[in-house]
Amino acid sequence: MPTTLHQQSPTLMALEVTVPATEVDATFEDVLAKIAPKARIPGFRPGKAPRKVLMQRYAREIHADVAEQLVERHFWKAAQDAGTQPISRPALEKLELKEGTDALFRAQFDVAPAVTLPDYKDLRLTKRKRLVDDAAVEEHLEGLRQRATKLLPVDGPAAEGLVVTCDIRVKPQGLKAQTYADQVIQLEAGRPFDLQIVGMKAEDSRSFVLTHAADDPNRALAGKTLAYEVSVKDVRRKEVPALNDEFAKDMGEFETLEALRAAIRKDLEEAAERDAVARLQGAALDTLLEASPFEVPRSMVALQLDDYCQEFAQSLARQGLDPKRVNWEAYRNHRLNDAERAVRSGYLLQAIGNAEDIQVSDEEIDADIRTFMEDNKVQQPFAAFKAELERRGNTTEIKGRLRTDKILDRLLAAATVTEELLDKAAFEALMELERRREAGLPVNRFDAGGLEGGDLEDQEGGEPAAVAPAEHVHGPDCDHDHDAAEAKPKKAKATARKDAEPTEEKPKAKAKQEADPAKGPAKKPAKK
Repeated sequence: MPTTLHQQSPTLMALEVTVPATEVDATFEDVLAKIAPKARIPGFRPGKAPRKVLMQRYAREIHADVAEQLVERHFWKAAQDAGTQPISRPALEKLELKEGTDALFRAQFDVAPAVTLPDYKDLRLTKRKRLVDDAAVEEHLEGLRQRATKLLPVDGPAAEGLVVTCDIRVKPQGLKAQTYADQVIQLEAGRPFDLQIVGMKAEDSRSFVLTHAADDPNRALAGKTLAYEVSVKDVRRKEVPALNDEFAKDMGEFETLEALRAAIRKDLEEAAERDAVARLQGAALDTLLEASPFEVPRSMVALQLDDYCQEFAQSLARQGLDPKRVNWEAYRNHRLNDAERAVRSGYLLQAIGNAEDIQVSDEEIDADIRTFMEDNKVQQPFAAFKAELERRGNTTEIKGRLRTDKILDRLLAAATVTEELLDKAAFEALMELERRREAGLPVNRFDAGGLEGGDLEDQEGGEPAAVAPAEHVHGPDCDHDHDAAEAKPKKAKATARKDAEPTEEKPKAKAKQEADPAKGPAKKPAKK
């Protein structure tokens, strides 16, 4: 059977197949034979309508069914014979289909990219780790103390330092009034609004007008006059527990405050290490991805975006929000770079894993499942629990996650790593830098076109005639997406197959990580 293979891009192929007329005619007859008994055409008994009438009445459905059968029957075999392995379903690009003549179809499909491995055995990386000093321990301890604060009722009037729950109706000058229910405010000295509340008791109401100062920290209120109506519902005082052995006992199985401090230090150090390793893994991946540019299949990126959308929709549903109100097209565009990076990371890690012959044994999978069951106190028998995971496909995901972890461990073991301890100020600056990069905000002084010393997000910069644009220099610290600046990604023309060649993925290191709960099989790892 004549076939022609066309390579349209590094990851997009097209296969042209010619089907003999005899098979085309036989397929038309099969389709007609299935339609005829079900056809309901006025003037004809069921199953008795002439062939010509059926062809006229159901032309579109018949041609679509014949085309689908011919493509499904010949595409996969033709692709194998042509020496290519599709990772997506075929999408018809061209179709010539008519009874009595040879049929021709051309179908597009995605293929895995060819990854040329960079030198991954001699990476030079910096491991940036939060310094856990006495101040960090005390700050965390104070946080625990504040969270243990009790709010006790007060019979008297509101005063500075007390906590007031109230309903507030506010009318900005020239605008409609808005109501804010159940606002909780701790009254502070020097705040004009708080001074109006002082002296009020539960169930008291008061109306007043305030003109906010021009230098009010709240820019939305600065210099404006607003009319307020406040109804106090509750007045309470804070009772913060003392830092002593009794407080430590309330926090868990700690006999003394020093034992609690030691436990906090241990937890913070473990969290700081996990956070630093995650950042280090992200830095290693970024370095390798920059050294090994390659295109990724659009269908795989679309699948990754589907996963992001599903996870986000589930997160919204848990918060009681309606996912239908989300602009999903905008959300997919927002996550496009993340999805492309995830897919590229997966293919790159897979290539490294194959080069290093990194495998995951059944015993390692079983050990991971048992750890999850122990950490989450799963009472189900191991065999039954594992069988359920296998039925849902989770064991394949576990294998992918474990292999990804092994590959990253191998990369870091071979790298030259310099550790840098960051105090609180330096660590917060690092997190802010990562937040800006992830949000697409300016991260360098001139990225916003502004001058030194101002708020980068608010600067205008100079007039074009006064400030000539500097040419962009592509340096090692450049974080611009040069490819995206030249051309927008093509829309996927093929639907990715769920049984496509597996890829491994490691998510970006987040700017801030909380103490991890035990990793379990149900966690969605890299695709395998």
